[in-house]
This record gives sequence, C-alpha cells and structure tokens, in this order.
Amino acid sequence: MKIKKNMIYIYTISTFIISATIFSVYLYNTSSHENDIFIIGMSQSNLYEPWRMYMNKEIEEEAKKHSNVKVIFKDAGGDTEKQKKDIQDLIDFGADLLIVSINDYKQLKGSIKKAYKAIPVIVLDRAVDGYDYTLYIGSDTKSIGVQAGELVAELAGSNNTKVIEIQGMFNSSSDEEITNGFKGLIGKYKNITIDRTIVANWQKNEAQDKMEEILKENKDVDIIFAHSDYMALGAYYAKVSTKASNVKIIGIDGLKGREGGMELVQNGILYGTFTCKTGGKESIEYAMKILNKEGDIPKKVLLESNKITNESMKN
Repeated sequence: MKIKKNMIYIYTISTFIISATIFSVYLYNTSSHENDIFIIGMSQSNLYEPWRMYMNKEIEEEAKKHSNVKVIFKDAGGDTEKQKKDIQDLIDFGADLLIVSINDYKQLKGSIKKAYKAIPVIVLDRAVDGYDYTLYIGSDTKSIGVQAGELVAELAGSNNTKVIEIQGMFNSSSDEEITNGFKGLIGKYKNITIDRTIVANWQKNEAQDKMEEILKENKDVDIIFAHSDYMALGAYYAKVSTKASNVKIIGIDGLKGREGGMELVQNGILYGTFTCKTGGKESIEYAMKILNKEGDIPKKVLLESNKITNESMKN
C-alpha cells in the first residue's frame, strides 16, 4: 500500500507540473508583442566588401538592443543563385521578417516578390523594380554621383582634366545611378574628360591591377573616382607603384575605422569621399516597428550623404 501511495503522489505532482507548463505556454502565446520572439533573416549578397561587413555589424549591434530578436545571417558570396536559395531557406526556417542586401536586383526580383507574399521584406542598398517589398532603405546614389562630380570640378578649376571612373559592377542599379549623376555634372564642363570607366567588382586588388595597367601607359590621368573606398585604396596602391604622384583619388562610403574612408582621407591616401550609409541600423529600427505593427511605414527611406575631405573634417 505504501508503494501505491507514493506512485499516486508522484503522478499527482507530475500532472501539476505538466498543467503549469501548459498554462505558462498559453500565457506566453497570448502575451503582448513585447514578449514575442522575432526571427529576422538577413540575406547578404557578399562579405568580401568591407561596406557589407559593416552593414552586418550594424544590424547585429542594433538587434542586441532588443532581447526578443534573433537575427540569422546568410552570405551569398556574390552568387545570385545562392542568394535566391538563401532567401527561401530563411523563409522555410520560419523568419518573421526578411532583410535583403541584393546582389543582382534584376535576377532577384522574382525571389523578392515571392518572399513579400509570405512575410515583410526590407530591401537594402539596391532597389528592385515595382513595389513588391515592404520597405526600401538606401542612399540617394545619383546625388552622390552629382556631389562627386562637383568635387572633381572644384579640383579641376579651369585646367584640362582627365578622369578615370571605377565602377563596382557592370549594370548594377547603384553603379548606374552614381555614373548618371557623375557624368551629368561633369558634362557641364568642357575642360573635364572622363577618359574611361572600368569595372573592378568592388575588389581592391582588381582595381589596383587595372589601374596599374592604365597608369603605366598613360601618365596624364589627373583624378580617379572609385565607387567605393575599398577600390579607391586599390587605385592608391597603383598610383604608388607607378609613381603617378599627381593623381588625386576620390571614393565613396566614408566608413569609420581602420582603412575606412575617413581614415584614408585623414591620412592623405584619398583626397575625398562621400558617406554612403549601409542602412543596417535603420533596417532593424524599422523591422521592429513593422513586427510590432507600430504606425505607418514608408515605402522608401533615402539616407543622406555628406562630403568628407580634410577640410570638412576640421569644421
């Protein structure tokens, strides 16, 4: 009889624990959004560009401010087909919201549209055609191109000036917008010539190799304008190796830290650069508003860009 009583006692306690657990789960599921655990999927186009590494860092740091958020990162390594798979994997995993830094906006349009039918989607950096996304966050790249053109015109003065432009990728939306803004402004000056535009795939080494070939043959280049500070640094190494000491170099990104645009300008490696925010911090800020269903969410957020030169940093 004693054994049976103990068994009944254990059974009763176990039943109470199970009931309490079920009740706790019920309370959790019926709690406010503040207690919900949100999974955010981040599909990054590549992690060989410092600018995109900085974007991931911003996302990670901003997400840490929210105890109920977990971010899952995927790196496509510059492969659009892999990024398509990454996006689907994040949805299948159960992401509540997707952040996508696009590798090729034309090829990813279908994947973005499909994802948008399932969950909210925030697109960073390169916009996609149409409106099949929740929010686009990016810099006004055409405006950056115009500002770069203005800086070149300022450096040129009345002198005949030959410019080399270094794009990141051929036919990418951001490169096209920067180039359109840049050429539109430069076209107003008869003494400034864009000698050629080369593509370095956002790589420092590729920019260096291609610029070395050009500078060995042509010492008349006056200004190099690269669409990223990382490629601009490669152009600087080419300038040093070919002893083209009079060439001035301008970049884009203006990141802080080692080999960031601000440091490169401060050290005289670049003449100037332009801030181009990654949108990482802002993406999490808006993601939380979307997930918590707070207020109206804009369709597009354009981030401001500022010129950075040694002179501007002193002010």
